[in-house]
Amino acid sequence: MAVAGNTPTASFLTKIGKMQSARCWLCKIAREAQGESTDGLADETHGHISSAGCKGMATTVTAAHHSIWRQHARCTKAKKQAQVCHG
Repeated sequence: MAVAGNTPTASFLTKIGKMQSARCWLCKIAREAQGESTDGLADETHGHISSAGCKGMATTVTAAHHSIWRQHARCTKAKKQAQVCHG
């Protein structure tokens, strides 16, 4: 959806006047929950929320990254053993 532009971010919605702030609300919630300052929040863009730099998505993004690398390692091992790798 992000590639097709079907999922608007706060950054885009601010540009078209539908939101007042482009700041990432996921980071804001995560920081508030940890008692941290919400000053200097990054803009919510597709790049931001799909990175571990987003405090609200960091755990999910990191877990997805590790899962992909585990699958890659399994496929690499299977190919070395002349087997076909199926997701």
